[in-house]
Amino acid sequence: MGTILKFLKNKIAWFKKTLGVVDKKVLISFELSEFMQETESALQNIPQNYKRLYELHPAEMQFFVNREKEIKELQKSFTNWAKNRFVTCAIIGEKGCGVTSMLNSFISDIPHTDIIRDELHEKIFTKEDYFEYFNTLLKTENITTNKELIDFLNNTQSAKIIILENLHHMFLKKVGGFESIKMLFELISYTTKKVLWIGVFTPETWSFLAKTISISNYFTSEIFIEPLSHENIKETISKRNEYENLKTEFLPTEESLKSMTFENLGDEQKQAFLSERFFKQLHKLSNGNISLAMLYWVRAVEKIEENIIYIKGIDNVDHSFVKNLSSEALFALQALILHDGLTLHDFSIVMNEPHEECRKMLMPMLEKGLLIQPHKKYNINPAIYQQVHDHLSSKNFIH
Repeated sequence: MGTILKFLKNKIAWFKKTLGVVDKKVLISFELSEFMQETESALQNIPQNYKRLYELHPAEMQFFVNREKEIKELQKSFTNWAKNRFVTCAIIGEKGCGVTSMLNSFISDIPHTDIIRDELHEKIFTKEDYFEYFNTLLKTENITTNKELIDFLNNTQSAKIIILENLHHMFLKKVGGFESIKMLFELISYTTKKVLWIGVFTPETWSFLAKTISISNYFTSEIFIEPLSHENIKETISKRNEYENLKTEFLPTEESLKSMTFENLGDEQKQAFLSERFFKQLHKLSNGNISLAMLYWVRAVEKIEENIIYIKGIDNVDHSFVKNLSSEALFALQALILHDGLTLHDFSIVMNEPHEECRKMLMPMLEKGLLIQPHKKYNINPAIYQQVHDHLSSKNFIH
């Protein structure tokens, strides 16, 4: 009798699964939970004199490649602003796409102009936070109204450029959470004669703010950062290796070694074949994002010996589980992607839930590797960011 019941139970479960009534449980791969830790370990194994080549920080000028189109648009904005035209500039790009390096290159060619530049790391969404921030940024004291800020900037002797990266941190998705960014727009509107304002946003926050507060009305120039091609990524990495006279040798995969076609190639042809395949795979995994490409590159370093860097093949992280995440998890990920990460406190405000309930949502995802926490903020693991983005988009959680 028990055997018959078990058979019927299995049959019903199979039938439900076939109809989509229940989903097959997909386990999150161990590799995902260890992705950032393993990448950091791989970086530590690289000899000290080569580490700086691959660390995630803005590229030095000798390593910078292929943002000519975006820089020309910035230069055009600067030229028009210098002619006393109303110009404000928004740069929209994914995290890790190289915006900071591009801005470094742009600034290096700007003659004799006062430049104020900052990168926001914390949420500034109240009036008090707003004035505290600008008093610190502009080195003023006790300014408490936007009119005072406007008068201060307009009465300064020299015109200036103000560049604010992560400008999307100046709002929080809650009732009253747009107070700071609306005051900023007023400040921008009344000071464009003296200030060229340049703000940097992620595509998700830009799209959200365009729908909620019509942000595009406040910027005359919108510069979208396109993904790099696999040739650009190859050039970026090759420049780093050439700088230290490192020769790259790609190690064949088991699949290649079993191929008679590959075995019949000469040594140089084998390296050309392996190089082309590697960088195409690297481009696919990174979606043209240079920071993510560098993470995968570091993971692919087998060893460095006698000025030769040995590179093994790379595989994709299994992200099939993304399509089986619960609605609760999707709402949490939506909040994180729209804000480019949140602290527990800010996440609690956005979700309108107590800290303890929010911790119960976030900690399992952190432990399983869906999230990382580089500082106090919870962010989506870069290894699955694109897959999470695409899934949220397909479910209309983001647009």
